[in-house]
Amino acid sequence: MSGYSDKKLEAMMTGLESDLVERKESLRGESPGTVRRAVCAFANDLPNHRWPGVIFVGWMAAVVP
Repeated sequence: MSGYSDKKLEAMMTGLESDLVERKESLRGESPGTVRRAVCAFANDLPNHRWPGVIFVGWMAAVVP
């Protein structure tokens, strides 16, 4: 499996969260537990993407009007 290109990572960072993308502004409060659950979900790969999940820490979630 090859990794994501910089262009793809940038698109993932600025797009919506999905079953491959999780964003956290920080690792305070409930975020560590949410990150652990995301890692488990990425490892299970139930949709069978066969691509690694990505967690962006220090990046606010995309806002949808």
